[in-house]
Amino acid sequence: MNGRVTNLNLPCFTDDFIIGINKNKTHCLTGEFHLSLFELEFLNYLNLRNNDFKSIHSSLDRKNLSLDNNTYGSEKNRKIFWVAWSSICLRKEYGGLGVRQLREFNCSLLGKWCWRMLVVREGFWYRVLVAHYGEEAGRLEDGGRSGSCWWKDLVKIRDGLGDVGGGWFAERVSKRVGDGSSTFYWYDRWLGDVPLRTQFSRLFDLANNKLCTVADMCALGWEVSGEAWSWRRRLWAWEEEMVVECSHFFSNVVLQTGVPDRWQWDPDIGGGYTVSGAYHILTAQSDPPDVWLNDLVWHKQVPLKVSIFAWRLLRDRLPTKLNLVRRGLLNVEAASCIAGCGHDESTTHLFLHCDTFGLLWQSIRSWLSVEGVEPYDIIDHFYQFIHYTGSSKKRTSFLQLIWILSVWVVWNERNIQTTIDQLLEKVKFHSFWWLKAHNFVYGSQRWWSDPFLCLGID
Repeated sequence: MNGRVTNLNLPCFTDDFIIGINKNKTHCLTGEFHLSLFELEFLNYLNLRNNDFKSIHSSLDRKNLSLDNNTYGSEKNRKIFWVAWSSICLRKEYGGLGVRQLREFNCSLLGKWCWRMLVVREGFWYRVLVAHYGEEAGRLEDGGRSGSCWWKDLVKIRDGLGDVGGGWFAERVSKRVGDGSSTFYWYDRWLGDVPLRTQFSRLFDLANNKLCTVADMCALGWEVSGEAWSWRRRLWAWEEEMVVECSHFFSNVVLQTGVPDRWQWDPDIGGGYTVSGAYHILTAQSDPPDVWLNDLVWHKQVPLKVSIFAWRLLRDRLPTKLNLVRRGLLNVEAASCIAGCGHDESTTHLFLHCDTFGLLWQSIRSWLSVEGVEPYDIIDHFYQFIHYTGSSKKRTSFLQLIWILSVWVVWNERNIQTTIDQLLEKVKFHSFWWLKAHNFVYGSQRWWSDPFLCLGID
């Protein structure tokens, strides 16, 4: 499900601007952007206006984000930072919320221009760039000091000099040779993992014909004694050995007459470059953490804000009294549980072992007709609860929904004088309507008595 934002000024900031060195280097792309429902809700949560992306970039040095307030913290009105921004921006499979990292997303957008400069060269815009910056070996030149900030950023990404991802773009672009007429022998990456000018840099420095194409080299003869090898001076013995090594690369190369050369994006040879695919590469982790439990908080029948609540709960990032004491916002004497049981209000105590709210789990087990014990740890409790009645996917999914809903109800009702029966009724009511929104057909009376029967779970 997507939402639409029109006339949104999305800045393509340079790396220097992002780290606060030069605040004059900004470029904006104005147009129509499609954001996911989660991203729209998150922007609304931050109370952003149309041109507030700039304020997000200038605030990237802040390491944490408050999720309990409608606006980002300011110096005049300080907020409590509960979750590190780096954790929020991690992809969901890595245990984060999946909020886009603007620096990496900006690079993936600029990478799209780098890709277009390779595969779409018939447009008027490309001819303007050629006239302004010049072209050599099929590549636009960097422009030197006269280049604009936007152009310099593109060149950095194209040449692998950017601060984000290094050579992520150049390392994944290669030339698929057909007849070899548009593939530059030394400059393009058409054979091996790097261009030949990098792999055989000594021979490239000595070559007279640096701008020759693969077709030209093949026509002249690229065997060891072929006329394709033209040098500025006579080669030394060890340099001649490099020529022999280089010529071995072409022993199996066969040019195809009439078949044009084409660029290819190695991660997706058939589909080519996409912004989403590039962003996925830039945000990938070589050693991802073990976050199997985080996947369980994302349930298609659970509202997004409730899943985010459960995500925070499993990290102990809720404003319980004990957490407020640790942050110096409450005195130690004020850390007692809101239910008046005399214990400190920690996450584990409030949701599992409180003399008042902890009894809810017994009532839920009675309603579901299952047996179990209460582990001390909140994560162990979650994992054990969703496997009470076996490991079938349907059972696990339903109990996953019930557990997330139960802790949500406890949190929302903790300051209200309520009974366990009333809490249980709220769990039954909300679970019924959450499932009803996804074509659940049974009536409420049967749901109140036997939910497993309504779902067809034995």
